[in-house]
Amino acid sequence: MDESSDQRLDAVYATRVKSSRVFILGAGFSASAGVPLTNKLLAQAMSMFSVECPGLYERISGYTAECFELGDADDVDYEKVDFSELCTFLEYIELREFGGGERWKDTGSREKLALRFYLSKTISEVCPDVGSIPELYSRFARNLNENDVVISFNWDPLLERALIEVGKTFTYNFQDPKGIKLCKLHGSVNWRLGELRTQLQLPASFSWESLKFTEGMMNVEMYHSPELIHSESWSQCRPLGEVEPFLVLPGYGKGFDVRANAVLWYKPEFAFSFTHDVYIIGLSLAPDDFFVRSLFLSNLPFIDRYSGVEGRHIHIINPASDAAQNYEFVLSKGNATLHNENFSMQHVELMERCADA
Repeated sequence: MDESSDQRLDAVYATRVKSSRVFILGAGFSASAGVPLTNKLLAQAMSMFSVECPGLYERISGYTAECFELGDADDVDYEKVDFSELCTFLEYIELREFGGGERWKDTGSREKLALRFYLSKTISEVCPDVGSIPELYSRFARNLNENDVVISFNWDPLLERALIEVGKTFTYNFQDPKGIKLCKLHGSVNWRLGELRTQLQLPASFSWESLKFTEGMMNVEMYHSPELIHSESWSQCRPLGEVEPFLVLPGYGKGFDVRANAVLWYKPEFAFSFTHDVYIIGLSLAPDDFFVRSLFLSNLPFIDRYSGVEGRHIHIINPASDAAQNYEFVLSKGNATLHNENFSMQHVELMERCADA
């Protein structure tokens, strides 16, 4: 092969890489669509929980009062509760049940499973559905192409709904080459861990499609339901039944939860090798979130070495006052910009301009 052919191949490769981007989504991505941040979400979910499942709600409220030394379950204000600490306490309750031989299920205690359920049901109901997606998210979805990789730490189905609205397909497991690659490292409201086993051989209410994790390294399969992306499907759902959302909760138990979808956690590192610009949208990068920080520390400071294509840039879109401090390990490298503001249309326009450059 002559030198001109090599140059043409290099140009094709560079063009391919530059058209491939990584988008990393945190809670701030969905906030403008009305999806509440953690403490407001917890309060809304517990309000629904108290109406639909009062007995189990009283148990969790009792544990919450015990955890935070409130004295009485009636004194609990879930908007002021440290969510991570509560989840850790519920992990202890599960450990205690396990030690006493009374464990509810391998996937968690009744309290944790019900909490995941009501968090998911609340999210699904408040998240804009297909037909009413705000233009910010429709335009963001239209801007995505099949070479992009989206890494989401959100449980909500906002991006899935936006992609459906603009007529694009997506894949959770990277197996559809034409779909938008959506890697949800903290799980999703429409996922469940383990094969569905209904009592008395009753038929399932929803279709469940395998994510095919057991074709690789996992022993227990993960499934997703296309119907549960949409809010209307949740009206018939009840906790501790068919719908058992797989959500990676904060706190001590996260170390166990992430092992159920470990097959996804190494894929972002692979994705950084064939992509170009990186957009981190609304991710707080809390100092005590060691899993996410470790993922970033192992990759973001070094991404300019991965593809060999020059000009790679990281855009961090985050309004938090401590964002500069949390992302200093990236910003100090000189190839990153902090946009210290809420995610908005101007950032989608920036993505479009960079893609056309």
